Amino acid sequence: MPRVADALKNRPLASFFALAYAISWGFWIPLVSYYLRVRPTRIPLSLLAVGAIGAYGPTFSALILTRIEGGAHGVRALLSRLLDWRFGVRWYAYALLIPALIRLASIGLYAIDLGGGLELDLGGLYMLLPYFVAALPYGPMAEEAGWRGYALPRLQACRGALESGLILGVLWTFWHAPGFLVPGMALPPVPLGWEVVLNYLLRVAAVSVLFTWVYNGTGGSLLATVLFHASLNSVPAVLTRVFLGDPGAGAVMWVNWLTAGLDWVLVAALVAIHGAGNLSPSPRTTRN
Repeated sequence: MPRVADALKNRPLASFFALAYAISWGFWIPLVSYYLRVRPTRIPLSLLAVGAIGAYGPTFSALILTRIEGGAHGVRALLSRLLDWRFGVRWYAYALLIPALIRLASIGLYAIDLGGGLELDLGGLYMLLPYFVAALPYGPMAEEAGWRGYALPRLQACRGALESGLILGVLWTFWHAPGFLVPGMALPPVPLGWEVVLNYLLRVAAVSVLFTWVYNGTGGSLLATVLFHASLNSVPAVLTRVFLGDPGAGAVMWVNWLTAGLDWVLVAALVAIHGAGNLSPSPRTTRN
């Protein structure tokens, strides 16, 4: 075991991604295999629970490596950043509102420029808070200690913020790969095709850069990235239903392409304002 620990310590980033993929895919592959074999209308709750545990692969990987590198103190330091709430009010606003503003702009462009019809159901807005709260234990709490808590500071130790965000975005995208085969698990519930995967890659790469901006701007707060992640995973879906009802596959993809475009416009603006090296007016955090 000491040799294994030494090997992991010598290549921490490679070890982190390898462990994150191995742990998550080890839980997800049985779920995906069941779906492909049976094609059920509903997957059993027990198997869904297994899939939910798999989402914690990045955090499990980060905790294992942090324990090896820094002992119990290192683990406590990493987890304490999930409670780091002392950042400016504007960062709370950015984390909570940017996904909503981008999705609203995408829906507006779809309705105006492409002639898409709106089917307003403003009563559905009451679902924003329940969806947000329900999203917290899965992607946000399951992943952020890994992607932003462990991997991002180590990437930024030798690369610029923009490059680090893009590298992490690509690896984050394909970590979801087993879920591509189950409609709605990772990709939108539309027929699987290369263009759907490409759209997802472009969106995740862009938001990974936005996560880097939030992380650096808040001095490395994982609470800020958890809130941003929860907003991304819940608010756009609710707003799409509020303004488009139950859109077909074509409408979903048009809105997603517009969302990807606007995500990249925001990335370009941040690079122009702050530079690719840091993406933030704050000094770069180097916390591990």
